[in-house]
Amino acid sequence: MKISTPSKRAYYPASTYEQDQLLCWIPEEELQRMVRSGQIAPDVLDDYPDGLEVEVSQAAFDEFEIDLGISPEAIRQAYAYHRARKALPESGVVDGATLERVAQEPQRGAPEGFVKGAGVLSAGEKFPEPEMTEGENPRTVMLGLE
Repeated sequence: MKISTPSKRAYYPASTYEQDQLLCWIPEEELQRMVRSGQIAPDVLDDYPDGLEVEVSQAAFDEFEIDLGISPEAIRQAYAYHRARKALPESGVVDGATLERVAQEPQRGAPEGFVKGAGVLSAGEKFPEPEMTEGENPRTVMLGLE
């Protein structure tokens, strides 16, 4: 059995019981690109060479100096908005670039106080799941989490 991870930035709930706590997976190649473009602290690669799983919160983004050009709150709101409309894949794992793009779009017909991220998908359209790696041995994955 092998464990696959998203090959690009992805968002997903912390667990089936914590749907409001959103996590972001940033794989190694994406971390390298983000360091080069100044979107994340350079030392993150030293501490998390295989990729970083981070809570989507202002405190966590500040800790790792993550700058995606959009607030973690906007990302969480867009995710919650589209989850409520059943526009997410059954797994709950969504392509990061798509969610970030949608979260930046002006909303149309969303509830008051919801500033961005609504009404971008066509009726019945779902967010794409991210591409996944071919998978690694579970032991290798678990050793990388230490």
